[in-house]
Amino acid sequence: MELTNVRLQERINLSHELHDGLGGSIVRSMILVDQSSETVSKQQFLSMLKLLRDDLRQIIDSGSSIENKVPQTPVLWIAPVRYRFTQLMEEMGIVVEWSFPKVWQREPTALQCLTLIRVVEESLTNIIKHSQASQVKVSLEYSQPHQLTLSIQDNGIGFDADMVQKNGLSIGMRSMKMRVERMGGLFQIESEQGDTLIRVVLELYQP
Repeated sequence: MELTNVRLQERINLSHELHDGLGGSIVRSMILVDQSSETVSKQQFLSMLKLLRDDLRQIIDSGSSIENKVPQTPVLWIAPVRYRFTQLMEEMGIVVEWSFPKVWQREPTALQCLTLIRVVEESLTNIIKHSQASQVKVSLEYSQPHQLTLSIQDNGIGFDADMVQKNGLSIGMRSMKMRVERMGGLFQIESEQGDTLIRVVLELYQP
């Protein structure tokens, strides 16, 4: 029974990684091609395929994510995601502000880092697909010495957050919420016309 449960949990984790990681990259690539005013060159197309390959490798390597190393600083931690979204956001006329501390006051675990990265990726992908926003702010801060708060805010058309909660979250949002709550964190969504906020609060372990 214990072995069966372990295998089931591994399958659930893998499905979340495929959806949140590789799935998000595929959606971003599709949007980039669709939004491009010119024909995508061979080199651009090859670059997108390489990014998808790298995402797949990351998912395979993250099978032992608890043992992975935490990047030295928050800026280095967010850099790959920031790089991936910058071109796409600029193509769509979306201004993004990134606000991150220069150092870890208290270091999160590798699993917490992975969870927060997936929240950022899924949130930004949803903003690109649905929000019609022109401004986005992504920030990470220590709300308390032992608490790390991630916020993704946009000025798009918004949605009825209560209705979404009642009728069931989308696969992506449900996956994010489950990831955060599995490690005892708080996942919040607030939305109205011109202001949507996704906030995640994680308790950091004692060093």
